Amino acid sequence: MSLLSFPREVGLKRAVCNDQQQYRNYITKLNGKANIYTSLYSFRDKDRNAPWKFDTTSAIIDRAWWDFDAGEQGGIEQVKQDVAKLLSRLDGDIRLVATGRGFHVHQLFSRPVIGIQFHKHLARYQKMKASGLATLDGFAFPAKLTRIPNTFNATRQRWAVCIPTQAFASDPLGFAIPKKPVREYFSECPFGGRKNTSTFDLVKWANDNPAHEVELPKFDGDISSAGEVPIMPCLEGAIRHENPKHEVRVALVQHMAQELRWFADPQSVPPEQRAEIEDTIFEYIKSLGWRDFKENLTRIGIKTNMNYDNAPSCRWFNLRGMCKGKCWRYDGSIS
Repeated sequence: MSLLSFPREVGLKRAVCNDQQQYRNYITKLNGKANIYTSLYSFRDKDRNAPWKFDTTSAIIDRAWWDFDAGEQGGIEQVKQDVAKLLSRLDGDIRLVATGRGFHVHQLFSRPVIGIQFHKHLARYQKMKASGLATLDGFAFPAKLTRIPNTFNATRQRWAVCIPTQAFASDPLGFAIPKKPVREYFSECPFGGRKNTSTFDLVKWANDNPAHEVELPKFDGDISSAGEVPIMPCLEGAIRHENPKHEVRVALVQHMAQELRWFADPQSVPPEQRAEIEDTIFEYIKSLGWRDFKENLTRIGIKTNMNYDNAPSCRWFNLRGMCKGKCWRYDGSIS
């Protein structure tokens, strides 16, 4: 199987990309002007209820993936040490991308898997391998987007470059990370490099490491709130950073909007009430003191994400490693 299979998604708006030519055109058109993303996985099926997008349960899972970033949990030296520690725990064909202030680690599988039953195994495996690594910022799940290697980050003004895994692992603090893509390292690309030679099989790992049914611990901490809206501990922990992830911000808006309209259909809410809900969410986000807060962009984001019927499920938060235990909002979606 090709390292870059289709169809897949490209861009933060998740446009459908059907083939290699569309993929190259997307990069050529926007590289250096915008941040360039692709879905980590390709997909087999379209969503039956929303045919303009993919059914994430049909993701063709051909790799594990970890994201490490410098920040509150440690500087770039700590990141390099954590990445090296992860690499020492992995088998098979590993590809490494330096993103500017962190790394993406791709562990290719000897064969791809498909089906919702493998989503839990993937999450279990990635959590286990990254246990105790402080600068881990996330890992793969079926709908994950990732930076396309050898493209320019317009926000950070840095290139995402492929580097040789073994050379980095042998001297993580001394290895000189290039500031621009190096042709010599193109073969290390996780999407367009040399042929996959991995020996790691997720199916065999899942068979050898069966999941144990573990009861979620009950969360006994305080219940936080945004005005009259209760905030789950998983979401509360994620928003209390100076620069939360985009998906966390979206989840906050969707959760607050759903609560404030009393779970009614978004299209049934009168304009006056919509404006009131928007203002309530805006004022709460403003109070959080996020580093990159901008009033106009925040308003746009709120208006867009208020239109969704449902907020993310408990399973959504758990797959991202954010769950703090079974709380008042538990919806039964974690099994």
